[in-house]
Amino acid sequence: MCGRFTITLSKEDFIKYLSKYKQLELIIDDVELPNYNVAPTDHVVAMIKHNDTYRVGPLKWGYIPIYAKDPKNIIINARSETLLEKNTFKANVKQKRCVIFADSFYEWKTINGKKVPFRILLKDEKPFAFAGIWSHYQKDGQSIYSTAIITTQANELMQEIHDRMPIILDDDGVNKWLSNPFDEQTHLSCLSGYPSDLMKYYQVSTYVNNASHKDKQCIDKIKST
Repeated sequence: MCGRFTITLSKEDFIKYLSKYKQLELIIDDVELPNYNVAPTDHVVAMIKHNDTYRVGPLKWGYIPIYAKDPKNIIINARSETLLEKNTFKANVKQKRCVIFADSFYEWKTINGKKVPFRILLKDEKPFAFAGIWSHYQKDGQSIYSTAIITTQANELMQEIHDRMPIILDDDGVNKWLSNPFDEQTHLSCLSGYPSDLMKYYQVSTYVNNASHKDKQCIDKIKST
């Protein structure tokens, strides 16, 4: 699964990172950057594609199905293997695909009965995008745009920590995942584990366990136990 992640770029550097998308509509005034501990219910920086324009802005992390009776019952992850089987996702995966920007994520491994946090990132430490799905929930005057991160079986590196991992997309994967119209073979081919040899991880302190901690101390490396 994926329950916490980071986006450590300043807004200025993030805008530079997005310069590769030539037709871009950007709304990030209300997004906290950098954020060293993005947690469920936070607003994440997401991108969709509408016609030929890439739109970047905030989505609430915690997917709310359109039929939900209580918007507090959120889904933070969606399994890639069942996206087209579950009523929760199958309509939106065809029409409401997004990517969520990050540069690492956290996972916890049980060691000697204790949950130990690790930070997982690319070896080159560059930003990347998670594959996501979004929803527009409307009820009783509420209008909430929300998202879930899509996960798959862990690659060899991640298996040392957890049996699931988020879908990480390279630039080609981003373009393919956001392309329209939906084609099952094309789009589902994006949803595979990222190559282990391009990733790394290290142990961080339990400081990151507290979702209110958003500062750089969250990513400080500590000696493995």
